[in-house]
Amino acid sequence: MKLARRLGLAALGLVLGSAGGGVAGLLAGLAYVEIANTSGFEGYSGFVVAFWILGGIALGMIMGLVVAYRFARKRGT
Repeated sequence: MKLARRLGLAALGLVLGSAGGGVAGLLAGLAYVEIANTSGFEGYSGFVVAFWILGGIALGMIMGLVVAYRFARKRGT
């Protein structure tokens, strides 16, 4: 049962981390486009925001796994 609980926490960490990272990446990408005054020609600014979103998702997945692992170790499950 302990293994199943750890795997469940890891899956939850992946999902919540990637969702939170995607939202943070979206906000950071939109802020970057406004601050850097990125061109909108042929959707370039959209590609920049998509790049930030994907980076946020990747970092969020990693951080979600780390937090879930530490939570599982702290609780002793």
